[in-house]
Amino acid sequence: MKYIFYLISLFALAQENNSHPYITTLSPITLFSTQDGETEGIWSFSKVSPYDFKLLAEDSFTVIHLGEDHPPIVKTVYGTIATSIVGTPSMAVSSDGHYGLTTNHIWRGFDFFDKLEYPLDEKISLEQKKKDKNTIYQLSNMIFVVDLEDPEHTVVDKIHMDDVPVHILSHPDGKRFFVLGHESFSTFTLKNGKLVKLAKSKIPFGQGCFWIHPNGKNILASRSKNWKTKETIAEWFEIKEDKVIFKHQLEIDSSVDSNYQIMGGILRITPDGKRGFISQRTFDNGINFADILIADLTLKKPKITGVIKQVGDGIESFAFHPNGKLAVATCLEKTKNSLAVIDISSEKPKILYYLDAAGGSQGIEFSPEGDKLFLGSPAHGRIEVYDVKGDFELVKNQKFIKIGYGHNSLSIGSRYFSN
Repeated sequence: MKYIFYLISLFALAQENNSHPYITTLSPITLFSTQDGETEGIWSFSKVSPYDFKLLAEDSFTVIHLGEDHPPIVKTVYGTIATSIVGTPSMAVSSDGHYGLTTNHIWRGFDFFDKLEYPLDEKISLEQKKKDKNTIYQLSNMIFVVDLEDPEHTVVDKIHMDDVPVHILSHPDGKRFFVLGHESFSTFTLKNGKLVKLAKSKIPFGQGCFWIHPNGKNILASRSKNWKTKETIAEWFEIKEDKVIFKHQLEIDSSVDSNYQIMGGILRITPDGKRGFISQRTFDNGINFADILIADLTLKKPKITGVIKQVGDGIESFAFHPNGKLAVATCLEKTKNSLAVIDISSEKPKILYYLDAAGGSQGIEFSPEGDKLFLGSPAHGRIEVYDVKGDFELVKNQKFIKIGYGHNSLSIGSRYFSN
């Protein structure tokens, strides 16, 4: 009875919020979007017109505060961080919502992302860059910490890494952060906004992405020995204290009509920890449809036991609704994108329908209560908003949030108030 009353109250509040002439959420939250200026040089210029391939646009980040009784509070800051669109579109926010964490790295994946010249980086070694505390280099392996409460959103810490930090995620304990490189995992904590390294764990070489299991004891990754020529394969890791230990690759069950391919790697674990959704292929859009591989993480030795066939022309990211029934996957195409809406309530997930999405869609997150879905677009410099109706219906809101060009990751957290 209490649960029914809660649902009725939530619905009533949602209806009230919908009456505002601006985007609202049921609780105070912060969105942290990062933007890669290289996208301007890669996508925006016609091959017909000469372009000198020198990086002109600065990287940026946008902080968005949302709540139930005010318009979005939005600020974009240019030139104080570096960040790369190559890799997964998920980074980290501290458990209290005070800090946003993002990475930058020198890995460009393949030729399409490796055709720019970087004036600041010319003839400067990584060792020299480590000694320069002020210059923001595009070709650097770094982690940045941003104050999300400070109206100026200052960068309160930045450190250089020896490995290639593809992305950073928060641990379920709310205290630690894990960073995946090509040859290691690094474990950090925050003390007064400063990163403190707890451990570095050597792992087999690989290029790809990861997600931390809700149990806090395991990691699912999807990596390749060479992203443009070798298949991207799912891997299982164990977390022991602050160290990360490689366990095994995930086999594909013989009953599954699918396979690993090159240029895959983006993945996410369902909130109940039972399944992992893995992109079979992200890039090479315009060729054919890619699948979503589904890992059974309840097994003693997890493996791929399911598949959703022909989801999109390249699958970029996933998000799961808190109701445990609804999931979404962003589908990359040559121009405009689409959003696949998926029913995951049964043993065999199925696609329900597709919705229109802006170009290059990257980071995607549901609000904590599940009333909104946020989707970032690098090509259109915006975060699109979808309203959730019932268990499975998404309705695209005509209102959106403006961010810097080149969006590459989206993170969500509670809004931090110091007073």
